[in-house]
Amino acid sequence: MTGEGGLARMIREMVVFSWPSQAAQYPQSGPPGISYFRGDVSESFGSGAYVDCLLMRDVDGVLVGILNHYPQDLPPHERAGAVSIRVRPDRQRRGIGTHLLKEAMTRWRVQIYRQRFTPSGAAFAEALLRREVVLPEDLQ
Repeated sequence: MTGEGGLARMIREMVVFSWPSQAAQYPQSGPPGISYFRGDVSESFGSGAYVDCLLMRDVDGVLVGILNHYPQDLPPHERAGAVSIRVRPDRQRRGIGTHLLKEAMTRWRVQIYRQRFTPSGAAFAEALLRREVVLPEDLQ
């Protein structure tokens, strides 16, 4: 179970995607509210590759939420049109992820029904869809 497909890999991924590891990739202070940051990932995925990032900061400019939108495939990690949302653990369940996702949906074509979800992400999406009744284009 400690081989490349087992527990050791799962633990590494959990650390890589933890709030501290993600937040460290962005400026630690900035204007309150939601701002855009273009993340250059060309070193890992080839010339011109980038990630659209929406950053949410509290009234003191402290980073509390991150939404990454992937405009192109970044194999094997993400598919074009996918989003990932992270909220600082002590700020969860306060609407930050909802605000970030709604803003992303005004900027880009986010296909909520084509996302991959963590268990907590699936619960978030289900609750949001129940409240908002967001239907994909092909069901409208």
